[in-house]
Amino acid sequence: MATVVQSYNIFLDTERNLSADSTGDNIALPLGQSPITCSTDQFIRLTLNEFSMAKSFTDINELNNEFLFRDPNNPTAPETVVLPPSDYSSASAIFASSAGFKDPIKSALTALRTDAVTADTITIINPTSAVNSDNILKFNVTYSAGHGYAADADVPILQSFVEQGRSYTILGGKRISDATNTTFNSMISTRISTTVIQITGFYNSTYFTSSHMYVRLNEQNSNIGMSSLNSIQQDTKFTEMSSTKVLGIIPIDTGYARYVAQSDNVFFTDIMAKQVAQMRVQVTDALGNEFPLIAPQQNTLGNRHFTAVIRVDIYQYPGGGQHSVNNHNLESTTPARFSSAPATRVGFLQSNGLNGAQSGLLGNGFYNIAGKLIS
Repeated sequence: MATVVQSYNIFLDTERNLSADSTGDNIALPLGQSPITCSTDQFIRLTLNEFSMAKSFTDINELNNEFLFRDPNNPTAPETVVLPPSDYSSASAIFASSAGFKDPIKSALTALRTDAVTADTITIINPTSAVNSDNILKFNVTYSAGHGYAADADVPILQSFVEQGRSYTILGGKRISDATNTTFNSMISTRISTTVIQITGFYNSTYFTSSHMYVRLNEQNSNIGMSSLNSIQQDTKFTEMSSTKVLGIIPIDTGYARYVAQSDNVFFTDIMAKQVAQMRVQVTDALGNEFPLIAPQQNTLGNRHFTAVIRVDIYQYPGGGQHSVNNHNLESTTPARFSSAPATRVGFLQSNGLNGAQSGLLGNGFYNIAGKLIS
């Protein structure tokens, strides 16, 4: 079992004294004057002991506020809806907002038309603050005159694309991975009457899409995770496990993400390198996106910053034999002519193995060209 031979803490506060290559949520740490180092029979472990960061972004933001409407009979000219960034206390509060929800939808549905008929009124049927509901969004759109949609198949569809963000989560709709799709409906479109259509979700709606902050390191390390943790604005439809930069996942609670380790080795990773001269620490959402800024320079001159404590442990591998996979190979210090053991080097030849060409000496051990035993 490996044992700790050295430990110390790295204390971070990213509010100020930032270099040009850093921000309050993505900081490069120059360790050149005091790099983290270990010998070849040791390894470096980094552990997140404490983390604290305010939720300095809005619930509705550029990562979840965009979708579009498309006329099935004129699919090449969609109209995009962008909900204004804002904070809300519930899904019903979003949908009740004229400026935050109703007006952008009326504008888009009106722009789809080639006549003078306008989408005049949005009536929220569900959810509302007055009743307990399943939070499945349902609303009617009333036009100023006959809308001309003869059947459900003619009613405009709502599309929420993965590349646009996570509006499908807010609306309770189905996400669309193929950016070229012009027919799939993320919601249910229904003709109610000659002047009214209805849009209904499939699932419960919500008012936010980020429940955690993800602390990431740029160093190659031992942690693994699902590829979705780095998917940004894409959906490969393929489950894959791979190396991840994630060090810790911190829940956001009442406007703050706060974590204090209650035991050792909760959020930790083992670094592959033997020396770390520069390390980058970044805070993102689950998909790897940096949280949107409310205004420019928020993460350099404003309130977008964090504090953290990262513990550094240098571990010593057990044993020390030549053939341990965890130890570097040791060169014999006894000259062959004074050794009682039989000679192991028979002759020089070129050897090719699974890992490529190697020069060595043949015997009951494999030696490199410098004469060091390596197997």
